[in-house]
Amino acid sequence: MTMTPEDSHPGRSGEGADAALLARLLRYQDILTDFSRLAGDAKDLAGLRHLTCLQAARGTGIGHAKLMRYRPAIGDLLIEAGVGWKPGVVGSVTLGADVASLSGRTLMTRLPTVVDDLPNDPEFRYSPILRDHGIVSALNVPVTVAGTVWGVLEVDSETPRHFSDADVKFLTSMANILGMAVQHRLAEARSEDAAARMLRETEQQRTLMRELVHRDKNDFQMIMALLLMQKRKQRDAEAIRGFAHVMDRVSAISMAHDQLAMRPDQPTIDVAAYLQALCGNLEHRSEHVRIRPALVSAELSHERAVSLGLITNELVTNAIKHAFPDGKGTVRVEFTTDPAVGEGCLTVADDGVGMGPPRPGSSGMQLTNGLARQIGGTIERIPSERGTTFQLRFLMVK
Repeated sequence: MTMTPEDSHPGRSGEGADAALLARLLRYQDILTDFSRLAGDAKDLAGLRHLTCLQAARGTGIGHAKLMRYRPAIGDLLIEAGVGWKPGVVGSVTLGADVASLSGRTLMTRLPTVVDDLPNDPEFRYSPILRDHGIVSALNVPVTVAGTVWGVLEVDSETPRHFSDADVKFLTSMANILGMAVQHRLAEARSEDAAARMLRETEQQRTLMRELVHRDKNDFQMIMALLLMQKRKQRDAEAIRGFAHVMDRVSAISMAHDQLAMRPDQPTIDVAAYLQALCGNLEHRSEHVRIRPALVSAELSHERAVSLGLITNELVTNAIKHAFPDGKGTVRVEFTTDPAVGEGCLTVADDGVGMGPPRPGSSGMQLTNGLARQIGGTIERIPSERGTTFQLRFLMVK
């Protein structure tokens, strides 16, 4: 194994450095042995999640660790367990599931994410929870259950730290053990209501991924990883922004597949559930911009729902970027239907400073207009006393 700077110690070289690396690897081996035994004996999933964070923090010698579960119905990552965090964080705080989120990057690419200097890394948002705790360096890995990314395990350091390959492999092994234990516990807990609900969600995702969406989801993760790799090679600011826009759109399409995965017996998507998850994800794009959805349930085919989701993604993202120079405001997303005429109506309105006429050749407006035509609709800007309002009307054909 190649030794990294983290595996060495100031003042040590040669045999001393080798001894330090060997001691670390032996410590990791001992912890993983203990953890696998404890995970196999654990009966309580909540206790197992807390134990995972304790062992992760113990192994890496870091005071902060957390376990986040992906909630596809909402489009976020909920901190379900953790150590070292202030009261009110565990069980309440959520993080974004997009690639600009530290944990979202791992969720979307299914790859470990390592950041040495988070406050100054332009690839990621510095989330309020991490900033509040002074987190500088972080490492997170995916937790998979039944072949699906169930959540993310992360360790966070208040002091600068370079995580080595040994650290990544250690935390990945812990996540794998946890994933297998969760799957086993869920299978044993079929008769318990709370565990049964979790089991149904996992089994629904697993069934549909296997029968309809599994390969597509893997393809989305591969696409995101490839786009990220190419984005990092760019030096032109416009090209970097272009890649970021494409990744946002791929994320919106991927969320539609998540909605399909949760309803394996239905060939259609509930627009309200899809847009709710999309809005939940978009709200993490800005710390002080709130997204307020008001959505009526309606069924649409996958293709038409994706078009509606991409239009919503474009309009909300544009408002977040341009409507609020001071970084604060609200974006309202409404979806209603008129059964009498068989029409659906999407409204996206912000209370910001307003915008001038769309730039000729704007790729965002070209995309939204093209998508509107695909579903037999029209999109127009509606006069408003404050901010900017766009409205899309289209025929409600499943």
